[in-house]
Amino acid sequence: MPVIAVFGPLWREYLLPYQGRPVLDVPGGPGLYAAVGAALWEPDLGLVARLAPDFPRAWLARLRAAGWDTQGLHYVDASVEGRRVYAYPRRGRADAPALAPLFAQRGLTLPPDLLDYAPPPSGLDSRTQPGPLTLRASDLPPWLIEARAAVFAPHDFLTHLLMPAEVRRRGPQHIVVDPGPGYMHPSFREDLRGLLLDTTAFLPAEEEARELFAGLTDDLWAMAEELAAWGADIVVLKRGPEGAAVYDAAARQRWWVPAYPARVHDPTGVGAAFAGGFTAGFLRNYDPLEAALYGSVSASFVLETSGALAALDPLSGLPQARLERLRAAVRPA
Repeated sequence: MPVIAVFGPLWREYLLPYQGRPVLDVPGGPGLYAAVGAALWEPDLGLVARLAPDFPRAWLARLRAAGWDTQGLHYVDASVEGRRVYAYPRRGRADAPALAPLFAQRGLTLPPDLLDYAPPPSGLDSRTQPGPLTLRASDLPPWLIEARAAVFAPHDFLTHLLMPAEVRRRGPQHIVVDPGPGYMHPSFREDLRGLLLDTTAFLPAEEEARELFAGLTDDLWAMAEELAAWGADIVVLKRGPEGAAVYDAAARQRWWVPAYPARVHDPTGVGAAFAGGFTAGFLRNYDPLEAALYGSVSASFVLETSGALAALDPLSGLPQARLERLRAAVRPA
């Protein structure tokens, strides 16, 4: 029976990493990266998501082969773009609408199955209108009553606003939320107060927190304290190669947690993997600092590979060895 429930979209991914050949049409999406991050420490997982009609059904068997429960995965009867293309130049990231030049730079032609690709529109999420992939209470699987924790990978605003309270009512008492970019905006500040009421830990990226508090403060700890005042017991500001700032509201403690010095290959899904690892680590002894260390190690394995499932099954003992190395580098803030 799943110990951790993982909520988040699953996509067909096309990845053009910093180095090496592209990885095309593989299972991905924030929900899958969060599951991988958790599975490095806790193998008993269940996935909950709404799937685009073209998500290959054969992939569900691969997820079950990993030992994950897929009863919470449901196909939608709607036209939804279920593919995502991520291309990484030497610096930064490009989600480019003009795909042919990105492949041409690597001496490749555009794959035929991307000729009709329509990148998802950018912009803010709706506060009132659910989309086809917005999760509903009817999507929740019966095993949820046995789960100890739930991690929400980046999703739309309504999923993150409405689902945590329902999930907690049905079983898991520990709710970890990795926010979606569609609501980390100054216009959503008041809405975040309601969203964070049922949150054990809130894990925005630094750039998302800075966007949310634009015009109010540039101080990371001030942002963390404000988010905690809105309801989150723990706030972790993910800072990429700079590690993470961890704030425990109850103990009023602050730490700087380093990033593991991994070889950078493909940053797709690293933040979601951190959230999954954080959740699994938190269940060990409910220590926010330890949880962040677990998250950092999970992120390192995803960063070194390309494609979510490629990060599974590292060498025996390697996750624990990385964990011990990071423990020695933690410092209070």
